[in-house]
Amino acid sequence: MTMNAFLKRERAYGGCFDRVPVPIPAEGEVLLKVHSTAICGTDIHIYAWNGWAQANIKKVPLIMGHEFVGTIVELGKGVRSLKVGDVVSGETHINCGLCYQCRNGMQHICANLKLPGLHRDGSFAEFMAYPESCLVRLPESIPIEYGALMEPLGVGVSAVENAQVAGANVVVVGSGPIGLGVIAVAHAMGARKIIALDVMEYRLGLAKRCGAEHAVDTSKSDPGEFVREQTHGVGADVVFDASGNPRAIAGAFKYLRKGGEVHLLGLPSEPTAIDLAPDVIFKEATVYGYHGRKMFSTWTRMLGLIESGRIELESLISHRLPLTDAEKAFELLLRGEDASKILLLP
Repeated sequence: MTMNAFLKRERAYGGCFDRVPVPIPAEGEVLLKVHSTAICGTDIHIYAWNGWAQANIKKVPLIMGHEFVGTIVELGKGVRSLKVGDVVSGETHINCGLCYQCRNGMQHICANLKLPGLHRDGSFAEFMAYPESCLVRLPESIPIEYGALMEPLGVGVSAVENAQVAGANVVVVGSGPIGLGVIAVAHAMGARKIIALDVMEYRLGLAKRCGAEHAVDTSKSDPGEFVREQTHGVGADVVFDASGNPRAIAGAFKYLRKGGEVHLLGLPSEPTAIDLAPDVIFKEATVYGYHGRKMFSTWTRMLGLIESGRIELESLISHRLPLTDAEKAFELLLRGEDASKILLLP
């Protein structure tokens, strides 16, 4: 039995659509019929085959994709907590459960971490085999396709929870899907003022819809001056970088007040230089990095925020396209056209 899938066949730019065998779930796994799967910034790195992808992708051919929601159609041996017909979203960090991190509450940064679409076949396909332990049943009150947004939204929830933004002046660098999620969650959690920075008018409009009080085009005005004006010369309490752009990351530290926090969520494709003496050491800045969500406390908080109506996800979705248009979707994102989160429908 075969299925449609979008693969990375060669260690080069691009991807291809092909027929491949339907996976067989191993012990402890289930087989999903994928309903929706979203394109992530990591997928763009892999498609473009930049330096990060060349250093981190070891196996090709590889079915891409790791943000997904689907319905269980078959159970592997030993699966007990889920049943056929359950609608589930995937925690993309497949952990070993045995390393130091896993045994000390840090499963999301497991020493032996595996991710779909990077280390094993992913979700850009009609069907997908996945471990029972890394699936979360989606409440009926949440539209099924929103399950494909849980993974990126969870990164924002985790970061905003750490930052304790209530009453804080917040700057969010980058208004892509993760940045928009940060804005929405920070707004829901009571940030005093949220300033969104980007170079795309379309995304700045989305930032305002998600809860940013100000949306600044950094190609047309000085963001540092604007942040200082809005904070009475003090600087932002918390800065989130969701751009992954090396220059933007370096700039993020310039907007920060002394004693403030910088939270890094974007993934740079090349080494990034930060001027440590003035921007970190003398400011006594605290810097946080993120590699996913806490398993599974972030999921509990995230689902609660959605079900309560405190955040809405429709604003994050710009396109719904058939899986067969995956190449078109990637090229649209790489050209920088008006797009945010693109859902692919197998």
